[in-house]
Amino acid sequence: MSRNALHRLGKRTSERLRRIQRRAAAWQRTARQAAAVAAVCAGMAGMPRIGEAQTGQMSMVPAGGVLNRAAAGFQQLNQNGPGFFYYGLNAADRGLGYNGSYMTLGGYIPYSEDDLGGLWAADLRSHLSVNGGFFSNVGLVRKQFLGGSLLGVGVFWDFDGDENQYQAFGTCGTEYGQFGHSYNQIGVSGEWLTDFGNLRSNGYMPVGTTAYTAGAPGTPFYQNYVMCQYGLDAALTGADLEVGAYIPGLSDWAGMISVGGYALGNARYNWWQGPQTGKDVVPWFGGVYTRLDMTFANNWDFSLQGNNDSYFDWTGFARLTYRMGGSRRRNVPDQMEQPMMRNEHIVRAHQTPIMAVNPQTGTPYRVIHVDNAAPTGGSGAVESPLTTLAAASAAATNPYDIVFVHRGLSRTSTPYGGSFVFGNENQYLVGDGLGFMLQTACCGPIALTTGAGLTPLLSNPAGDSVTIAGPLAAGATIAGIDILGSRTGIYATGPLTSGIGRGLTVQNVSITGNGTTASQEGVFLDKASGKATFSETAIANMTTAGFAIEGAAAGPLDVDYQGSITSDTKLNGGAVAPIVYIADTQGGTINLATGGGAAGATVPNQISDTGGSGIQIVNNAAATTIAIGNVSLTDNVQTAIAVVDDQATTSITADSGSGIVKRTNGAAISVLGGSPNLSYTGPITNGLPTSGATSSYLLSVADTTGGSVTLTAPGTPFIDTGNGISINNAAGDVTLAGAGAKITSVGGQGILIDGAGSTGNYLFSNATILGATSAGVLINGAPGSTEFQNLTVNLSSATAVGFQASGAGDITAVVGSNSITTASSSQPAVRITGSGPIDMSFTTITSANTATTATTPATPTALMFNTSPGTFNVTSKFTVGGAAGSTANVTNAGGTTVNLPP
Repeated sequence: MSRNALHRLGKRTSERLRRIQRRAAAWQRTARQAAAVAAVCAGMAGMPRIGEAQTGQMSMVPAGGVLNRAAAGFQQLNQNGPGFFYYGLNAADRGLGYNGSYMTLGGYIPYSEDDLGGLWAADLRSHLSVNGGFFSNVGLVRKQFLGGSLLGVGVFWDFDGDENQYQAFGTCGTEYGQFGHSYNQIGVSGEWLTDFGNLRSNGYMPVGTTAYTAGAPGTPFYQNYVMCQYGLDAALTGADLEVGAYIPGLSDWAGMISVGGYALGNARYNWWQGPQTGKDVVPWFGGVYTRLDMTFANNWDFSLQGNNDSYFDWTGFARLTYRMGGSRRRNVPDQMEQPMMRNEHIVRAHQTPIMAVNPQTGTPYRVIHVDNAAPTGGSGAVESPLTTLAAASAAATNPYDIVFVHRGLSRTSTPYGGSFVFGNENQYLVGDGLGFMLQTACCGPIALTTGAGLTPLLSNPAGDSVTIAGPLAAGATIAGIDILGSRTGIYATGPLTSGIGRGLTVQNVSITGNGTTASQEGVFLDKASGKATFSETAIANMTTAGFAIEGAAAGPLDVDYQGSITSDTKLNGGAVAPIVYIADTQGGTINLATGGGAAGATVPNQISDTGGSGIQIVNNAAATTIAIGNVSLTDNVQTAIAVVDDQATTSITADSGSGIVKRTNGAAISVLGGSPNLSYTGPITNGLPTSGATSSYLLSVADTTGGSVTLTAPGTPFIDTGNGISINNAAGDVTLAGAGAKITSVGGQGILIDGAGSTGNYLFSNATILGATSAGVLINGAPGSTEFQNLTVNLSSATAVGFQASGAGDITAVVGSNSITTASSSQPAVRITGSGPIDMSFTTITSANTATTATTPATPTALMFNTSPGTFNVTSKFTVGGAAGSTANVTNAGGTTVNLPP
């Protein structure tokens, strides 16, 4: 700025000081006039929508409209001398605690001078935001010169009705709207202005209701809604402090840079639920800001400010103000009539509440809360929950209703009794446990949990804890609950799949017996059809059945169970019950604990039964497919796996389980009647009990009319020290595969195929028979076809034949290395009568027989054939009575070609 310019500015400043003093006496009269003008301005600002419409007419009718006429009047005031009023535009996308730009019509109106030389003025401001909201500031300010500086203080009343600054229209889940509110605030301001710079401070104290909430952080619940995002609208108490300095390089524009800091918060209200319970709705936080102030020409003031803090992040504004009569900020005397620098908006923390919307219906989910620790008489809202499952059942009448069960007293004194009965399609029963993921249209999956991680406990010894009766209750979802000692944990009947294709879903549910012999069943699907999916489910120590499916239904049933089903008679009061019972189904696919489980699963896939009656598959239709995995069946009563009168295709695998370990009477695997297709893969160790032994079979197949039974030993052979394998009147096929079996039978035979009804195809691979009192292999009156691969018979019994067949069908043993060794001094190694045709090849035959007969008076018989066409070869070694055998040790009554080693 030039020397002449400085001279002119000094003269103007001196004149302004004299003019203020002359006007002081007249300020009383002026104040009354100004009050009237202010009233007119306030009235104008109080009609934002009308004013906005009139402004919109300016391009068409420049002279019309209240605002246009007011603008013309302001121009006249400016031309006639210093004015009281100013007009400003505040451009901000995100200001400090507000959104959107606004315009300002303000007045700084002097009033009087007190006896101490202080000058009093009214600081009046009215604002209209781009969102159509009105807010205002009314202040009483006193300023006084102190030497060459100016000291000012002010008290303000702020009103902020800019409620619609948060866009919600068309946003999914914003049924509450923008969630904006009007606030009032008391403010205190102070400033010290010098020729070198300024020092300013403001305090802000909202009054009345200063915060509104909808929900809370860390919990998705509010009233009867699920919230994607909790709602908060809070006016913030706070203060700021800044220091400013003139910039020499911008002296032509009175440029000043100010830096400051602020602290804001709302400690008046606390969160009432969720993990933030008891904490301030807006904890105190601090921030910093920088502002550039400049004056252009004579009337135009410009400000640019940027703020940063941990709550709002970056915010700011750009403000352009037109002041009638010229700018009031070029020097200290000028600023006697300068409005105080402060926040014009009430700073508010805001988050628009968003409800979880059902993607199927487009409407918010409805939640009914149950908490037996709450007072009775509740409404079902999270703030006023019901106290019983029965009350929740009665309240949940709409499709997609969610019944949310809090832990309450269920773990400490009073489990939830009675039965929850699903009352409509696609409803949910969810416990406050691990957090069931609810699908929403607005915010994707959302976890239903209060954050406490406390799973509720249900118990109903007299009935079902949960009942699903389709089709009314089809599509039910059960998640995050524990059930103890109920007669039935989950009972489902009828069609389980709803109209949108959603079946029964069970997730993160534990069903446990109470250790008594009272009737207790885990899951019972009774005459059910449709789909049922279980994940992260654990059933333990039931006394009736762990998992039961029974009854013919109108359609097929598809079940996928991922989790564990376990039982031990030492833990269930000694009750003997099946771990899995599947009967009378008419179709569908049933998968129980198959595979390795889903990634991240906390409940391993396993089917484990100790001392119970194992797995029972009964009378299922051929259209049914069953797969059961990860089995560990130990010392089961009678049978580990029983398949009775069944037609289904069933696959049972040990996988990570121990397979079958059985030292009890009965059979490790028993197949009786029907025409099932059964396969088992896994270890088997079978034997007799230590006392009271009668019989215990590795495999018993009887009276089947078709189908197949396949046992596969992975890695190591089955071990049997009981009675081996028995096939009786079985028209279905039987296969021993994999590593085969090592049979040390204490009974008459290691492998027995008996009965005219045994018309199937029988294949035994890698069978080793080390014990039998009558015959290692006996095929008696069984017309079916039998094949052996890598058969080894080595008997120490003094009375046992190695291989015996009478009235049998085709017999083949040409694959692998087959051998027979017998210790009997009175029985041949091989006796085949009235069978065939045969095609058998053995590497070695070793017989200890030394007895002679009338047919062979000179030499003992090791091989005996009678009316059995075909070929029998000994390829390597033939030993009889400790010496090399010959044709003299063969009795052949016709039809069999016998080839011995040279």
